[in-house]
Amino acid sequence: MSREPRLKATTRTKQRGFVLVTMGVAAFALLGTLGLAVDLGRTFIAKNETQAFVDAASIAAATRLDGTLAGITRAQTAVANTTNSWNLHSTAITNHLVDFGTTAAGPWASSPNPATGYRFARVRATVPLRLYFLPGIVRTNSQNVVSIAIAGQIPENSFGRGVGPFTAVAPDRTATNFGFVVDREYTIQWPQYNSDRAGCSAANPGRCFIRDPCRDDPRSTLSSVVTNWGASTNGYWGNESASEVRSLILDLIQSQPLTVGQYIPMTSGNMATQAAALDQRVNQDLDTVNNIVANYVANPFHNGRRLIPLPIVVPAPDAQAEVIGFGAFLLYTNGTPSNYYTHGPANEGFCAVYAGPYVQGSTSPGTGTTGSYRIKLMY
Repeated sequence: MSREPRLKATTRTKQRGFVLVTMGVAAFALLGTLGLAVDLGRTFIAKNETQAFVDAASIAAATRLDGTLAGITRAQTAVANTTNSWNLHSTAITNHLVDFGTTAAGPWASSPNPATGYRFARVRATVPLRLYFLPGIVRTNSQNVVSIAIAGQIPENSFGRGVGPFTAVAPDRTATNFGFVVDREYTIQWPQYNSDRAGCSAANPGRCFIRDPCRDDPRSTLSSVVTNWGASTNGYWGNESASEVRSLILDLIQSQPLTVGQYIPMTSGNMATQAAALDQRVNQDLDTVNNIVANYVANPFHNGRRLIPLPIVVPAPDAQAEVIGFGAFLLYTNGTPSNYYTHGPANEGFCAVYAGPYVQGSTSPGTGTTGSYRIKLMY
């Protein structure tokens, strides 16, 4: 055999060996790339799933905070009851922690005592993700996926929707909670006024009403109503047609946006429709028994329908009211079904129990001492 054929055969053998090595290296690189794509993709999915859990859990926890130890317990329970899962929604997330802060930056406490001022909830969750391809490269069989979220009650002074069409007159505009006391009864719509009744005056305001106002309105409130509103208004500020009254009360569709510092005009309303709608709202709740705020909030079946957010106002002349804040009031019940608001005599006003600051989106009053809040996912 000549030298040239032998050289060609040797060259072909070397080429085949080079292709084999190249294919081996390429296969290894391809396997690594495949592993990187698959395992990183699964990591991305697990991260999204755990993030959805902590987002939902932190919001649920923040809505339960009301400045009490019972509120902390309810917040912890809300996190434990969050149903979002991971691993393509097949596995419950059990390794999670919740703690609470007075600011979105902390410091954080798992069981603060006292709970006053704690308006923020932080939830952290960790899941162990098994790796299938990457262990051949990075020599680890699993990766912990960690997610964190912070939600809280953020001060809010303006609402375009969600506030009821009645008002509560502040006993003291500069005091904590504007002078209202939790579990005391205040007028949200005033009884019929008659300035000709014997003894009616700003100094003796109780004589000006055909029916007695609610029992815990102080004389200063009555005097302010008599001096500024008189017979021209009863504290209702919404539209007056029957269909609109029902929407304003049942769906809290405001007739106009409200902002602290704004002056709003009072209207006459429609007493019969208002009373029926209030009772209907009460009966939509799953608690038609408790008229004490703490007992109502502690009832796991309450759904917040009996809590009605109202503007807190100071009466002004010419049937006007200055909005100075917002608050949550617990509508009364007298049994199942309740007809508390429709059973009363003609010309009677409407009463409700002060529950605390209004938190939009919550079924409980807030933890603040004055003001109104909305739930916001901070992080």
